[in-house]
Amino acid sequence: MRQIRKRRVRSRVDDKIIDGYFPFAFPGVLVAEEVKALVGTMRVTVEKLVIQLLPKAAERAIVPMSGYKIGAISRGVSGNLYFGANIEFKGEALNTTVHAEQTSIALALSHGEKGLRAMTINAPPCGHCRQFMNEINTADELTIQTSNQSIIPFKTLLPDDFGPQHLNIECRLMDGQLQSLVLEKQSDDPIIAKALTAANMSYAPYSLCHAGMAIETQNGEVYMGIYAENAAYNPSLQPLQAAIANMIMTGKTYGDIKKAVLVQKREANIDLSKSTHQLLKSISNIPLIVEYAE
Repeated sequence: MRQIRKRRVRSRVDDKIIDGYFPFAFPGVLVAEEVKALVGTMRVTVEKLVIQLLPKAAERAIVPMSGYKIGAISRGVSGNLYFGANIEFKGEALNTTVHAEQTSIALALSHGEKGLRAMTINAPPCGHCRQFMNEINTADELTIQTSNQSIIPFKTLLPDDFGPQHLNIECRLMDGQLQSLVLEKQSDDPIIAKALTAANMSYAPYSLCHAGMAIETQNGEVYMGIYAENAAYNPSLQPLQAAIANMIMTGKTYGDIKKAVLVQKREANIDLSKSTHQLLKSISNIPLIVEYAE
């Protein structure tokens, strides 16, 4: 009984340390230095720390249909931690849902992360997410941990996988390859410039529709959304989904959106503007600005 009581007290102490470390809105990203500081203060391993932090990630979930909150935390090769939660869009098709794992990866992409070492989730990853993670350049070394299981290699979750190699694609998600797109119409709008930056960071080896999104909030903060395709197509993450995920994980709401810009390549196999307009319309009354690049 004493051991059980001690563990409970320890948990409450750890919660106070975490809450005290972030007196205001919990950020979506912890940089390596902050992770090191928390590990030292709480006297735990990084693996145990992320388990403690998972509820913070799940708090940001938006689940009007399922009511099932998922939290995910990715650890980048940089040592940074990227938080994710599932985001459902009421009234829209289920395939618009952004899974917690995707949210975490979208956040890592927007911060220029070059690969992931591990991901911790409070539930086993679904097949959709396993396929999405398989596109990452470090998939062969990636480890997965759930809140009640030991750490396992990601590849054991996806035997006989289908990936970029089957479509003769050599580059991988997070390889950091930059495009050289320029706007068809020059603009000095900084939000359009951010969307162009996101488009140049996008990963679109299948459609060649390099695209990016920028959302400006009422207080002037800007969130990028980087397009990320997948060899199986359906798990691909559109720019607006990524931008919304990045915004939500910092504590903002849909009501904070002030401006939304999509930049996409003109000569491509697909057009993302219609689906982007439809999804934006479901959460905000602001118009979608679409700019083309070449």
